[in-house]
Amino acid sequence: MKKQFMLLLFLQTFYGLLHAQQDSIYQVMVAKAGLFHLQKDYVSAISTYQSAFKLRHPDALNAYKAAGAYALSGDADKSFQLLKFAIDSGWTDAEWLAADPDFALLSTRSVQEWQEIKANAFAKERKYEQTISLPELRKKINRMTLRDQQLRFNRVQALEKTEIANISLQIEKADRDHTSEARAILKKYGWPKIADIGKDGQNNFWLLVQHADHDVHFQQQALREMEKLKAGGEMNMENYAFLLDRILCNLNWKQIYGTQVIWTANGEASGFRPIIREDLADQRRRILGLVPLSTYALTYGFRYHAVSKEQAFRKDADDLAYTGILIDSAKWYYGKKQFQKVYDAYNNASMIAGGMTDEQNYQAALLFAKIAATETNPQYKSISLDFLGLIAAREQLSALQLRDASFGVLRSDQRWAGLLKSPLNKPLRTRGSQGHH
Repeated sequence: MKKQFMLLLFLQTFYGLLHAQQDSIYQVMVAKAGLFHLQKDYVSAISTYQSAFKLRHPDALNAYKAAGAYALSGDADKSFQLLKFAIDSGWTDAEWLAADPDFALLSTRSVQEWQEIKANAFAKERKYEQTISLPELRKKINRMTLRDQQLRFNRVQALEKTEIANISLQIEKADRDHTSEARAILKKYGWPKIADIGKDGQNNFWLLVQHADHDVHFQQQALREMEKLKAGGEMNMENYAFLLDRILCNLNWKQIYGTQVIWTANGEASGFRPIIREDLADQRRRILGLVPLSTYALTYGFRYHAVSKEQAFRKDADDLAYTGILIDSAKWYYGKKQFQKVYDAYNNASMIAGGMTDEQNYQAALLFAKIAATETNPQYKSISLDFLGLIAAREQLSALQLRDASFGVLRSDQRWAGLLKSPLNKPLRTRGSQGHH
């Protein structure tokens, strides 16, 4: 009896691990298929989706994405088949479907079937809205996200530089408008729960916040609201990891979970942006239910090898040491009045993620303000404001610090007025390197 029990336990464990492994491979494959889709390599996208769907039945979202790839490749029949499956499996954003440019072929080649698909999608969505508490808020968020994605799609499709520039301006305006709306939503509701606006509504709200890079203060406010829901199962933890890493990178810290990658000029990912204590990244990811970095990297088309504790410590220590060398050399050049070399050294130090502390940034701002008072080159005033702006974005700049007489040369600049509007109610905290682990 004991042997039978042990055998049963072994088989349960084995099949559990096998299922988990298959699910992990599935997630990698559908992510790679999505990347091929974005790169307009629809043949590779379809092939990868097919391989993924052999491992397990597609979920609603990836069935929908695969339907788009088939439509763009000219296979209307397969696209309709997958769309029907997606809607029956829980795809709930009918307005997105109706406006999705991926399905332009279906709307013209098979008009009646397309109308039937849309009618079914809207009917399913009306039924779904009865299960959430804030359906109108969800609809508002989803419409903003639709606008967000339409503009970004248009920019990808544009060929002329002038057209790309015009669309980029539209995106910038839309991002600011959406941030204003999202700020009002956050103030009224906090971070909306899944029970309030559904998974799709919450994912779309997160996307709007992700695109608010021009307002890192707001992103931090949103993150604090997300943290209130971490333990309740009412939030997508992957979205939390993405937003936290996004904020850290925006503040020139090293990321924690490794969600942010380095993009090359030709639009390909080459590796991860710097990660603090990189040897612990997979452990952090596992706690949130995220796949290992080596698996996640494959979704972007590059390979990653985990680093040891010693390698991670060395990376972080080397970054801090090099930052210190650059700052010391800048101070030496300042004593020699070789101001361009001061600028170059500090500029290089500022590009090392997690390298400069808030205090070092502040001292750099003071130094360049003093240089700007005697030199006509506007770069010195600009970099001084850059350093102050970073401290302000980190919410570590105090009003007292801005009263230093050295900053008099900056006070006529528009960016100075922006600093005064930033949260200035927290004292500066001196950090050795980075305050997150």
